[in-house]
Amino acid sequence: MSADLLRIENVSKRFGPVQALSEVSFSVSQREIVGFAGENGAGKSTLIKILAGIHTADQGSVFLDQKPYAPKDPNAAGRAGLAVFHQEIPICPHLSITANIFLGTQMPKRHFMPDWRVMEARCVELYRVLLDEDVNPRALIRDVSAAERQLALLVRVLSREAELIILDEPTTALTPPEVGRLFRVIQNLRAKGISFIFVSHMLDELVELSDRIVVLRDGRHIGTLAREAFDVGTLSRMIAGRTLVPPARDLSSSDQRTVLDVRNLSLTGHFSSVTFSLRAGEILGIAGLTGSGRSVLVRSLFGLHKVESGEVTINSRQIRIRSPHDAIREGIGYVPEDRKTLGLFPHQDIKTNLHIARTAQRADLLFKDTAGMRDSAASMKRGLSIKFRHEDDLIGSLSGGNQQKVLLSRWLLLEPAIILMNEPTRGVDVGAKKEIYDLMFALTLRGFSFIVTSSTIEELLVLSDRLLVMNRGRVRTILNRAEATKESIIHAATT
Repeated sequence: MSADLLRIENVSKRFGPVQALSEVSFSVSQREIVGFAGENGAGKSTLIKILAGIHTADQGSVFLDQKPYAPKDPNAAGRAGLAVFHQEIPICPHLSITANIFLGTQMPKRHFMPDWRVMEARCVELYRVLLDEDVNPRALIRDVSAAERQLALLVRVLSREAELIILDEPTTALTPPEVGRLFRVIQNLRAKGISFIFVSHMLDELVELSDRIVVLRDGRHIGTLAREAFDVGTLSRMIAGRTLVPPARDLSSSDQRTVLDVRNLSLTGHFSSVTFSLRAGEILGIAGLTGSGRSVLVRSLFGLHKVESGEVTINSRQIRIRSPHDAIREGIGYVPEDRKTLGLFPHQDIKTNLHIARTAQRADLLFKDTAGMRDSAASMKRGLSIKFRHEDDLIGSLSGGNQQKVLLSRWLLLEPAIILMNEPTRGVDVGAKKEIYDLMFALTLRGFSFIVTSSTIEELLVLSDRLLVMNRGRVRTILNRAEATKESIIHAATT
């Protein structure tokens, strides 16, 4: 590697009684991608905020381009050549790609008005020089894919002459092909002289993209892995301080009663003639490529899409699910793939988010049993080990893993027989994943049944008692635990 672009020496930060960082040291070389790994609370966000000029370190030194670096605010960090690429993309959806790229800068003007011709030409030039891609500069951000929005943000950052870019969970909203495209762009930019810090909970992505991986735990730098030492198992143990191996599950003595029977379910353009069953206390996984129909199928079982034909039977009784209200009434709960936009009410407190499904079932929607809501929230906090200070705190104050537990608790209050989970651990750290897995296993022993779909095959292999594989909208095969391997799933999903 070439000379250090960024060097951090013994950086510490305390917030009241909490030691967020303790003597953290590492470096980033020029033309290098350094992965950042660690559970929520490990200190990653605090360190990023120090580098971005949001927080000031209590002690230690930071050097950028061999010079002391202590930005007073994000604008100062940007002027020094460091930019943060956030997972919540700061964009204006009703404006064009060009407008989003130049927003906040000194716009070229003509006769005291923005010179759109100059900016659009500059936008096309930036895409070609920086990304080796063409772009329609007039396309509205709201009309392009999540990957296109990410690339527009990258160009906006790079147009400000950033030398070091911190990628903070950039793949959360992307499909696997879009992730691959973003990674190719990042690698091309690295070849052109840009350095990156890549923060992600997805260990396979860290292993794929990074030149080195820095691991933080409890505010300390636990160690750094070089590329030749990359291994997801080793990385998991370093992050969590323990081996994340789920307990073996023996269903031979469990209730084999069928709780859900689906026959020839079809929705044009998404899936056709889907047939399967779900047993009491079982976790049924659904695998498939993007566009295979797996996510739409799960959403349809919750009434979010109206199927055109087929039969759904619960406990030997045929039902019709035309809306989420119907699904809830029939004992079905649903945890969506994007909790921030589809599951949580970010401006409401924890107890309200927890009770929203129960409240929606009441005839009087204005009735609020505040004391009862607090009691239930406190009970779920104990039972599911949800970490929060007070039931009245905003849901956004919780980590991703604890938010996911709140979404699961929302349904446990209604005690549904079946819980549908779409991407059950997306955006949560490795320790929280284990807690969620263990919680699901414990709930199956109480009779709850789960249907789980995930874009991560490894997750499905950990969770599933049986695994249904979809291919082009049809059920390709159903594998039991002994038959299910990564190879057999990929083969069924792609052939």
